[in-house]
Amino acid sequence: MPIKVILSSTLRKYVPGYDPIKGLEMEVEEGTTLKDVMVRLKIPEKDIKIAMVNGVRVKLNKKLEGNERIGLFPAVGGG
Repeated sequence: MPIKVILSSTLRKYVPGYDPIKGLEMEVEEGTTLKDVMVRLKIPEKDIKIAMVNGVRVKLNKKLEGNERIGLFPAVGGG
C-alpha cells in the first residue's frame, strides 16, 4: 500500500537524495506502523519529536492504512 512521507529540516539528512518538494513515496505492507517506517528509513526515534498522519498528531505505534501522508518533525530549539 502506498504512503507519502514528508521529512522536516534535519530529518532529511537520513534519506539521500530526498526532495523536500515531492516528499518520499513508499510502498509498505498492511499492518506497518509509523515506527516501522522510521526504522526502514534509518531515522532514530530520539530524533522525532512530532509525528503526524493526514494532519493529525499520532504515536509511533500507529498502524498505517495506506494512501496516507506522513509528516515527521524533529525537536526545534530557539529563544
